Amino acid sequence: MQQERLRPLTVAERRALATIRQASSERVDRVRRATALLAVAGGQSFGAAARAAGFRTVAAVTYLDLVAEHAGKDAPSRGAPAGGRDDDSAGAPGGRQFVPADADLVPDGHGAAQAQGRGGAGSRSEDRRKKGAIDRAYRGAEAAGVPVWCQDEAGPYQAIPQPGTSWAPLGRPARQPHEYVRGGTAKLLTLFRPATGEVRAKGVTHAPNAVLHPWLRAELTRVLATLPTPTLPEAERPPLARWASWLGHEPTEPLPPLRLILIWDNLAGHLSWSIVRWLYRQGVLPLYTPLSGSWLNLAESVQRIIVRRALDGQHPQTRDDLIAWLDDAVVGWNAAPTPFVWHGKRSERRQRARQRRLGAAPASQADLQLYAA
Repeated sequence: MQQERLRPLTVAERRALATIRQASSERVDRVRRATALLAVAGGQSFGAAARAAGFRTVAAVTYLDLVAEHAGKDAPSRGAPAGGRDDDSAGAPGGRQFVPADADLVPDGHGAAQAQGRGGAGSRSEDRRKKGAIDRAYRGAEAAGVPVWCQDEAGPYQAIPQPGTSWAPLGRPARQPHEYVRGGTAKLLTLFRPATGEVRAKGVTHAPNAVLHPWLRAELTRVLATLPTPTLPEAERPPLARWASWLGHEPTEPLPPLRLILIWDNLAGHLSWSIVRWLYRQGVLPLYTPLSGSWLNLAESVQRIIVRRALDGQHPQTRDDLIAWLDDAVVGWNAAPTPFVWHGKRSERRQRARQRRLGAAPASQADLQLYAA
């Protein structure tokens, strides 16, 4: 396929791909695909395009569908290539020797499987590995003395009449103005600990890396300051409190003791080398949700509750109203927080109901699905 000529990209396609490549809130697979397409369209070889996009193998680029026989199709709207990893940051750090974002989280022997065809067994096994790691963190990390926190950005929310129930006298329902005036938007940066229900959040007008990363560093620094300093040697710590249990091998560089696990979504901005390096140097292990697996991030669950409490049936006039109401809802939540139990009573009820539907058949005893309580 290297010898086949790619059709020229139109100006609109180049502009769309450049926008995707520069977006920090875009999915990693889309950013890498756009980077590889622009590199190949610029005359680079598949190997150079793979390195520029952060793919592990050249085969990842050969799945791009801009070959001559597809010249009449809309390239930017086609599916992303499945070759390579969807959240591997091996390309971000380049030749640095420090532990990259997720490259060392793959146990030995998994690299070859990841280079299989689109939607093949490699990508599915990688998704299962990520789900399994997050499930294991929710189940046992807190008991091993390593707190688990989740981070997410909710929004944007508009300063317009919000849907939902509201209080009003009988027969006199609340009325909204007929003018459609937009008062701006706001987002909610959220850091959530499911085991205790504690929420650390801040309302902002926008959330690029320049806003998110300093806030996350400051909040995690405060959280780490409240944790006891590990005194046991690495070999004597509980298994889930050791780096090797999560990386699949001993760290390639000296790292401080593992003190915290951070679960967050698979976005390009979250794989920035500066924030990943800072996390590892503070003893924080980032675990990234797989594609179509954002439900594994429990910060999204608590955000829905907070936003509903703050905005349902209300009419914020400005973005300052949005931020103030969201912040007040967070304060109200922390006054009486509710812990989120992974595989709690609801999961047990679902499992019992499933067994009843199957008539307690032997096949119903092995449940490989992961559920959020």
